[in-house]
Amino acid sequence: MYTLEIEKECSCFKKSGFEKTMTFESREDMYNKARVLECLMNQQFCMTHFFEAVDYGDKIVIHSSVRPDDEDDDDIEDANTLVNKSGVTIGFDASKSAPKGDGGN
Repeated sequence: MYTLEIEKECSCFKKSGFEKTMTFESREDMYNKARVLECLMNQQFCMTHFFEAVDYGDKIVIHSSVRPDDEDDDDIEDANTLVNKSGVTIGFDASKSAPKGDGGN
């Protein structure tokens, strides 16, 4: 038997309905389930924790740690703000005619 275990049950994990300990007949099934859970938890949970599956042979434990604050997030601006600050006007000028030979006519 092979075992997959969640080290700590955070509130997101408790809400997920996943089992804390799972057993498998094959190592491959355990490994595949661990990778899927690790990915799901890192992408869909509240982003407070980082989850990492660690292989101990007959057992895989998904450990969690608090995600560090990303100091660069404060400086990130959305695309609209960046375009507005650039001073570049993006659009179609209907008063201009297309150059000859552009294949449009």
